[in-house]
Amino acid sequence: MAVTKIHPIKTTLKKAIDYICNGDKTDDEIYVTTHLCSRENAHKEFELTKKQFNSKTKTLAHHLIQSFVPEEVSFEEAHQVGIELCDKILEGRYEYVLATHIDKDHIHNHIIFNSIDVDEGKVYHSYYGSYMNIRNQSDRLCREHNLSVIDQETQKEINEIKRRKFVSWHDWNEDKKGSSYKSRLQFDIDRSIKLSVNWQDFLDRMKSFGYEIKLGKHIAFRKEGQQRFTRAKTIGVNYTEERIKERILNKDKELGNIINLTNNNKAKSSKGYERWATKHNLKTAASTLVEIRNKGFNSMEELERGISRISTEKNELKREFDKLSWEQKRIKEVVKHIQICISKREHYEGYRKNPNDKIYMMMNRKDVEAYQKSYEEIDIFLKQFPHLSHIVIGVLKTKSSKNLFRKLNEYSKELHAKQEAISKKHSSLSAQYEELEHLKNNMNEYIGRNKAEKKESVIGAIREHQNEERDNPKEKSKILKEAER
Repeated sequence: MAVTKIHPIKTTLKKAIDYICNGDKTDDEIYVTTHLCSRENAHKEFELTKKQFNSKTKTLAHHLIQSFVPEEVSFEEAHQVGIELCDKILEGRYEYVLATHIDKDHIHNHIIFNSIDVDEGKVYHSYYGSYMNIRNQSDRLCREHNLSVIDQETQKEINEIKRRKFVSWHDWNEDKKGSSYKSRLQFDIDRSIKLSVNWQDFLDRMKSFGYEIKLGKHIAFRKEGQQRFTRAKTIGVNYTEERIKERILNKDKELGNIINLTNNNKAKSSKGYERWATKHNLKTAASTLVEIRNKGFNSMEELERGISRISTEKNELKREFDKLSWEQKRIKEVVKHIQICISKREHYEGYRKNPNDKIYMMMNRKDVEAYQKSYEEIDIFLKQFPHLSHIVIGVLKTKSSKNLFRKLNEYSKELHAKQEAISKKHSSLSAQYEELEHLKNNMNEYIGRNKAEKKESVIGAIREHQNEERDNPKEKSKILKEAER
């Protein structure tokens, strides 16, 4: 289950909110949710609420942290658990900002909520009993989401990750970027795939190369001396567990790369390697041509058009994903204005009944203007998203937000499900795109290898190579042995 801890914020509230909403930690604030306040002005709105009730509390807000078992929970589920926890412990009465940090292996939620509620200005008392309520609610939600218990050993690992120390700045920077491990991991995965007969054989070979393996929703590897695990999927779409398994089954069909012999020092120093690399390039070019034909392309021009088409589809999916993200963001923003309209409606109705009553207007100007401004924002929102009119207008008429958050949350879940489907389709297209790019690059590399020389046809060279192999099997073996030196 998640580990929770809470502490009060008595200074620098804005800095605290800016920190938890850091775009590098929240995927450009995709995993940020607010309630009864806006992301940009939450600190000011917390303060305004206190002024409204003449609160004397010195605590500006409370900062709650909820950490999950590494590699077990998805970004989306962790964020959803955070929202559900806020609903349980704050009951919709406190302004809050929720941010899910996804930049580390140990995904965790940060929740900063106002120290008084918006209904009566009651101070939130943080003590042992309230903390145990938070912990119990968090544990219950984790059980509902089938999340496991964080034991003491796991917590020690999490704490160690948090306070990682490095010998030098270079080590720290390389670890932060992941560049010192990812390139080696990619190389080792590729060679293990080529050597493996099944999934278990692949895992055994990776262990023999010195990797510790963590299985779960996303397979991850850690080399000896590496501070933390690296998810294989961060290397590319061809390195998810599903794709690795597919590549093992189809490794005989997997193409290598054309070797550039123009400025290759090894080819210059070893004739055996040069002859082996030349034959390797012929084989790879032949396999590439066959694969291009198998995929329905009869020319390089057709292949390039296919790549361009996939690129266009990917861009369209990205735009659709961004459009859904924008809608979710606007929903978060309009909730605040709906709440204002509900709370200030009586003041505005009093003004509408007596628009010429200067004394009434003088006493209630701020409330009336707040209502008018928020109503304008709601009107803009409904013009942008008219399909949500029945939800929003219905709430305004009933003067209650009781069901609003539930309905908007259900709708946001639908948007999120659409985004997940788009993301899967985008990943599939990305894999296709990389495969076709590989085919194109192989052929371009082979055809353009020696532009100054007179080019023989690829097909002709392949046939000549095949005839030579039939006539000289011993020579082939000799070349291969020399190339391996």
